[in-house]
Amino acid sequence: MTEIPAFDMPFAARLSPHVDRIRQHTKTWVRDMGMLNGAPWTEAFYDAADYGGFASLTHPTASLDDLKHISDWHTWGFYVSDAFREGFLRTRDVGGGKAFVARLKSVAAGSAPSPNPAEKGLAELVSRSTVDSDDVEHLGEYLDALLWELHNTAQGRVPDPIDLVEMRRRSIATELSAKLVRKSVDADLPAELLRNSTMRALVDSFGDVPALRQEIVGFDRTYATGISTTSAVLAVQRFFGCELPQAVSVVADLIAARLRQIVSIIGELPSIAAEYDLDEAARAGLHRYVEALKSWLAGELLWTQRSGRFSFSPTPTRKSLHSPSGLGTAAVLVR
Repeated sequence: MTEIPAFDMPFAARLSPHVDRIRQHTKTWVRDMGMLNGAPWTEAFYDAADYGGFASLTHPTASLDDLKHISDWHTWGFYVSDAFREGFLRTRDVGGGKAFVARLKSVAAGSAPSPNPAEKGLAELVSRSTVDSDDVEHLGEYLDALLWELHNTAQGRVPDPIDLVEMRRRSIATELSAKLVRKSVDADLPAELLRNSTMRALVDSFGDVPALRQEIVGFDRTYATGISTTSAVLAVQRFFGCELPQAVSVVADLIAARLRQIVSIIGELPSIAAEYDLDEAARAGLHRYVEALKSWLAGELLWTQRSGRFSFSPTPTRKSLHSPSGLGTAAVLVR
């Protein structure tokens, strides 16, 4: 079994006071969409993963209604990733994977869904969301990243580490997650500011932290079992010719470096706000956005450490979010 390192986290996790209601809502939505039919999720696995707890930790200040919507989007993404892994990645079914992605892209563009839970869930979400052309593009990038992993795995190819990091940002829907963060705290920021190279680096680093960490915590469940060859740990091991513990350490060091970069970028934001001559409302929105990103990162770490999603056990369990001992600053929950 891979030894999981102790991940540093300079920010404090917070738990939404709506967590119990979000868990109830999300499970009802998942069941209504047909996602608890045993492939890939059983009800026991869903409960152990605690997907309702994910949104409650990553968006702790969102209103109840907003949090319901956010939780459904995140849970749909988890479902699609798992359904793709079990249905196509495990079996190296490239043709089936392409058809699955094509159908989801079609639904995102407005086509009627089939009874497939992934399509049904996406159609329901799109029907009550404001989805613009950028959202459709980023959703397509997320789905294409799943195919990219399938193609590499079917060919028995371990990708270059740099390519893998860039694609992992897409495979966890970094852009869509960042947008959900902005919307959850009503941070309506100028488009030209969001295109700024420093702001882009902030979003990239924000995505790299959970993407790379999941490469480590999910290694035994996915990569060590041969389901996929697309792993940052394997890529580092192959690139540097090192043993598994050293490869894990390199990836963990990269996560820590990304967190340091985020802290550094946050320190630059006052000067960037002045450069763009942001008014008081925009500066306040930028502050809320940054604080929300910090909460998201800390909450995601705590959820990962408590969730049964990454367990190698066929009967995983989750730990309570209300007794977060031994997790450093990420364990400080504010109710």
